[in-house]
Amino acid sequence: METVIKILGLVAVFMFIFPQSLLSQDTTICQLIGKSTQAVVNKYGKPLHQDKSNPSMECTFYQTKTSRMAFIADKTGVYQIQVDYYYNSKKEAEDAIKSFLSKCMAKSMQIDTLNTGDYKIIGAGVKMNLTLFENTYSKKYEVKFKADKSETQ
Repeated sequence: METVIKILGLVAVFMFIFPQSLLSQDTTICQLIGKSTQAVVNKYGKPLHQDKSNPSMECTFYQTKTSRMAFIADKTGVYQIQVDYYYNSKKEAEDAIKSFLSKCMAKSMQIDTLNTGDYKIIGAGVKMNLTLFENTYSKKYEVKFKADKSETQ
């Protein structure tokens, strides 16, 4: 048991030191498109907030020091995901984007570079946008990620 705690501690430290790995590993986030909000809760745990005020739509929100996530679902499942990832430097953000795009290419997704730091990605059943944004107020770099359910398979 003590070994498991040490390993989990090392993983947490690694993710704090190298936050760019968060985005690159989250290519699996797209697999939540079409799934129930319970699948989201199973993956990410208890949400910060859930809005169920509209019977035909449910919004589930998560927030950490390095990201903010929103999952929008209807009765058929999650149809939109929006995530903002926060980085201390432009290089960290660019490295995370490169890693994410490499994973998308490995999954045979189509990537279109709209301009520097702005990408459109299309895969089976999902359309994504990935944008690098410099937040001059917080002095951080943000990678804004949005995925929508698509009819193309």
